Amino acid sequence: MKSEDKAKQIISPWWRLPLEALFPDKKFDGQLQNPGDERVFDFDDVMASANPIAKIAKEIAYYPENDRRELFAIFISGLGQREHESSKRSRRYAHTLVTGIANLNNASFLKQHPIIGFINRYLDWINGALDRVGLSGSPVITNAARLIHYAATNNINLNLSGDSLGTILLARAIRRAKRKFISDRARMFDFTARQIQEQTWENRTSQLINLFIFGNGYRQWVKGPNYIMVYIQGDPLPEKFGITPPRAIKQKRDDIKFLIFPRLFPEGSFEAHNMMYTNELLRQTFIKNQLEIGDFWGLYNKLDRGTLEIATANEVPWSKDIEAFTWNPESLKSIPSLSP
Repeated sequence: MKSEDKAKQIISPWWRLPLEALFPDKKFDGQLQNPGDERVFDFDDVMASANPIAKIAKEIAYYPENDRRELFAIFISGLGQREHESSKRSRRYAHTLVTGIANLNNASFLKQHPIIGFINRYLDWINGALDRVGLSGSPVITNAARLIHYAATNNINLNLSGDSLGTILLARAIRRAKRKFISDRARMFDFTARQIQEQTWENRTSQLINLFIFGNGYRQWVKGPNYIMVYIQGDPLPEKFGITPPRAIKQKRDDIKFLIFPRLFPEGSFEAHNMMYTNELLRQTFIKNQLEIGDFWGLYNKLDRGTLEIATANEVPWSKDIEAFTWNPESLKSIPSLSP
């Protein structure tokens, strides 16, 4: 389906039209997409349905072949991926982890034929830095918060995942959803009631909301949901800007579980941030621990008990098609079976 055809399905507010005219991919910002056929679904239309999360699971999520459709996650990608590219990557994530995926699009400023290519390449990075410090907004934050609030309010299970910039947007969305959850149930200056509702939020979301976070770039995650933070040692974003095990100890966050794979690439290589490689290691970790691939709750329990055996690079049967998703071809030299 062409981008022009997909865009016709989205009704944008008038004030976003100039931005979308300049940067066409922004038409898909915060909208839901099936990574399989790349159909785009207007978020407001989905939320107006009787059960939005069930609709996403049945009509929007892409499931790999022979999948039993028992699990799906709403996924927010990192920066610099137009909707076609993020769908292509999500299809491979789904097949690798035998998990259904529905994209909540994190649209890019990248254009196919920019007037000033040098500037265009850096707009996503600049905007991502502003997102990190809370100086810019995104429809992704607003819409993810609406989904989380809906799940918490209606006692519905929800699995969410994010990569890189997607983790920052997701963390901010959870914080926004929590504020609304509490404000809906307690007056602004009724501190006792607000404290009770904060505990209600934490108890309820610990039973309903599960988050699988790749290459995390945020430190202050709201208490309540179940978190697994996944990255490869040497990934600069979680190590410099995210929450790490030492930082979690300082924050007294034993609710956050970490799955950190041994270094795969030379120090300073940004390829350690490439979720495509993280997923291969994750898949092999399921197999190594005799867990069904995609059994994230089983993985969480083993991490909680400290019994998880982490797969190493030499245990992974690396597939040649990963080369197409590798940012720097020189990185392939780190993996003998893929080295040219």
